[in-house]
Amino acid sequence: MKAKVIKRFKDKYTRSLYVPGDLFEAETARIEYLINLGYLKPIKIDFNSMTKKEIINLLEEKDIEFDSKAKKDKLIELLQGGD
Repeated sequence: MKAKVIKRFKDKYTRSLYVPGDLFEAETARIEYLINLGYLKPIKIDFNSMTKKEIINLLEEKDIEFDSKAKKDKLIELLQGGD
């Protein structure tokens, strides 16, 4: 997952320095943690431009249960918090 840096910080794992405007890439949990601390801003994701496999990977990363035979639109709904 990627997010935009809005506040300067040094990553405690890579020791890399990030400044506003940079893109930061990490696992979803790490991104959400840094968003909550005010260092990152989520990037709006266009799910329609993603492949079904990419959407499935996101669902798995977020531990969201899904039917692998479901259509792409239904999988996108799950990602967006719908039933």
